[in-house]
Amino acid sequence: MRLKAVTVSIALAATAYLVAVLWAGRADVVAAIGGIGLGTLAMVLGLSLTNYGLRFSRWHYYLHKLGCRLPMRADLLIYIGGFALTTTPGKAGELARTLWLQPYGVAPSRSIAVFFSERLQDFVAILLLCCLGLSWYPGGRWLLLAALGLPVAALVLLYLPGSARAMNRWSETNRQGQRSRMAVLVHRMTEILAHTRGCLTPVPLLIGLVIGIAAWSAEGWGFAILLVALGHPLTLATAFSIYAFSMLTGAASFLPGGLGGSEAAMIVLLRLTGVPLGVAVSATLLIRLATLWFAVLLGIIALSIRTKTSSIVPAAVTSSVVTEAAK
Repeated sequence: MRLKAVTVSIALAATAYLVAVLWAGRADVVAAIGGIGLGTLAMVLGLSLTNYGLRFSRWHYYLHKLGCRLPMRADLLIYIGGFALTTTPGKAGELARTLWLQPYGVAPSRSIAVFFSERLQDFVAILLLCCLGLSWYPGGRWLLLAALGLPVAALVLLYLPGSARAMNRWSETNRQGQRSRMAVLVHRMTEILAHTRGCLTPVPLLIGLVIGIAAWSAEGWGFAILLVALGHPLTLATAFSIYAFSMLTGAASFLPGGLGGSEAAMIVLLRLTGVPLGVAVSATLLIRLATLWFAVLLGIIALSIRTKTSSIVPAAVTSSVVTEAAK
């Protein structure tokens, strides 16, 4: 199933990129990409690795915050392995980490809470990067303020103790009744909300947000470097905001990995800044290959390594699984 999802997403991406190249003019795109040196590509890939490393450190920190102890190497392989399924709507395929973490005694409610916390903080971080450039456009500031209201509202609802208590009381009352399945689901949701609050208390929230801003700034910087190499440099603020807004557009489309949505938004915004069509398409294809598809490749490699070593689980870990299951 995982292989099928990755195969379909690659086929869709290849088709979309071929259409973009033909639309922009094959000769122009080939000429632009041909001017990129190996040193530039190495820098961009290095900044993408910085993004992944920072986000992993946040992931590992939150798991540790929730009392989950597992080997760093195993956690790294699980986290990077999730990137193989990042080309799913809303990156929901990355929730496969929940299954992979269970042999290490990590309850699904905890790993799902960390996943939701990461998504919320990434959303805020990318919105803040959008503010660097889009706030100067007419009406852009108000649009971004309205968008920032969404995570703020989510945090307010998350910290309303009355709602969580009411959900928990209802689930406890109805768990043995006719609505037992719904009651169990509501109970699981209250557990996830409780663990999410544990990740988003003031200090962990600030740490995670700083890490998120630094991580996505690294990829924005890589985008700016590509534009310089292609001969059409933009200010860092403009490059960051174009990259961030494109990521938001792709996420809002709920297409696998934002395919099509992110690329279209990036090309349009580059054209609005005066970048020629061939260069805009080239920059878009290169940054997506160096970020999204580089992550997918690393994820596939991590999954293959995990497949060879997954049968080896320490006895201490096995006992923790039994303990967790008994709770």
